[in-house]
Amino acid sequence: MSELKLQQCRLDGRYNVLDCLGRGSYSEVYVAEDTAAPAGAPRTVVIKALNTHLQGAPDPELERTLVENFRNEAVALDRVRHPNIISRLGHGTAIDLQDRTFHYLVVEYLPGGDLQALVLRRPLPLDGALFYLEQVCNGLAHAHKHGVIHRDIKPQNLLLTADQHTIKIADFGVAKIEAGEGAITRVGTDVYAAPEHHPLGVTGPLETASLSRRVIQLTPAADIYSLAKTTYMLLTGRAPRRFSQRPVTQLPQEFAAEQWAGYVLKVLERATQTHPEKRHQTVEEFWREIRDATMAQTRPLRRPDGGVAGTGEPDERGFKNDSGGRGFSAAPPPAPTFDRQSRPADGGSQRHRFVVPISEARGVDARLVPEASGGHFLSPRPGVDPPAGTFADRRGYSEPRQPRPPSRLRRWGVALLLLLAFSGMLYATFRYVRNVRGVGEARPQPQAGAGAGRNVAAGDEFLTTTDVNLRKGPDTSYTKVGLAESGSRVKVLQVSGKWCQVQVIEHSRPKADPDSADEGWVNRTLLRARS
Repeated sequence: MSELKLQQCRLDGRYNVLDCLGRGSYSEVYVAEDTAAPAGAPRTVVIKALNTHLQGAPDPELERTLVENFRNEAVALDRVRHPNIISRLGHGTAIDLQDRTFHYLVVEYLPGGDLQALVLRRPLPLDGALFYLEQVCNGLAHAHKHGVIHRDIKPQNLLLTADQHTIKIADFGVAKIEAGEGAITRVGTDVYAAPEHHPLGVTGPLETASLSRRVIQLTPAADIYSLAKTTYMLLTGRAPRRFSQRPVTQLPQEFAAEQWAGYVLKVLERATQTHPEKRHQTVEEFWREIRDATMAQTRPLRRPDGGVAGTGEPDERGFKNDSGGRGFSAAPPPAPTFDRQSRPADGGSQRHRFVVPISEARGVDARLVPEASGGHFLSPRPGVDPPAGTFADRRGYSEPRQPRPPSRLRRWGVALLLLLAFSGMLYATFRYVRNVRGVGEARPQPQAGAGAGRNVAAGDEFLTTTDVNLRKGPDTSYTKVGLAESGSRVKVLQVSGKWCQVQVIEHSRPKADPDSADEGWVNRTLLRARS
């Protein structure tokens, strides 16, 4: 794993990278402060960086595909700019502190979390679920009208503003632009993806009726399928896991008595049919049927004072009867190319940006900013003024460099640091020798179970002694991928030292995150033998 070095750095002379929000297979997401944001624009932004080497060195074909998909995400976001779709604010190609070239997108920062976290934390009433669903339908319908199919609609990709009043569709990384006939890529999320592009989809038995049909074509009905599964989650608070690649045919028992249950179920069942042509063909049609299915009787919206609410006025719930004008939406930035080779020979504004530590970003002279050629830094040419539009001209950073501490004080500081480091080494050596000789504090004996000296082999089954984090690898430095609750039954897949790779066979209580993994590495001292 080769992560980019961007935290506490300034990118492109304007973005102060504050923290890493997460990492995917080939991308890293950071929150940053835009020090050059225009009036009315948000100062806090998100930087999505493409890191093709995050999983090791890729082959050239895969790298080209990743770069092309990254560019397509930017193109898709520019096409579908809407108050209910996350906005792209910028892009670029830069070089990090370790001289690695990467591409990046700048998008809105939405601190309200995603819709799945909101629903799992507190179930939504029917009106609240419809309020959010209408916004999602507005944004998705707008995307379809502009030839973009999202292909990964799910609650985790529906982000909320800080007041949790506005939803925006995010993550167009696998979006299809101008979909047509031909091979359909297998993408999406297992629980929500339509069968025609499901990541785990396989070729089924041949149907003679299909011989006369045209080759299957990706249409907006694929997104409507995912939208219907998302609607199930909003209304019930549960992921539609048991309906993966199947139509929704039943609501949870506690909702069966609701007046709207039967009508809504018919809409969801139609929208999740296996064959795309049997579903709703437009998002508007799906929304009209859901709205009608949940409406007890026809009635006008009422203002708090009892009058009929007009266009743009809030009704008795505090919601407006239109969804326009929400959130920040600026004019799109220039279209991205992400082409490392096609840079102007005159060193104009299209050259790569640089990542510099924030503490050194103030007062940078444009003549001291080196150019990048082939990923290597070159010494600045003396006596040559920078061309117009370079770093200092565009950003206007003219503050004086922070004064350095006196040289004598600096020498004392270095000496103190060396003394502390040497003392630490001596203490560590002392502790090591004591442990080897068995002198010092008695170590606590491990609990009876897998960590009490018993040989652990693949295929053994144990119970967890407490809530145990499942990790990607045999060490606490690896990221958490799931949770085995206290008392869960697990099966050992392989052993590495005091760590075991296990699979959760039976959870002791319902999972807090339905999409979390059931397989990962745990410390075997946290396991006990089954009685």
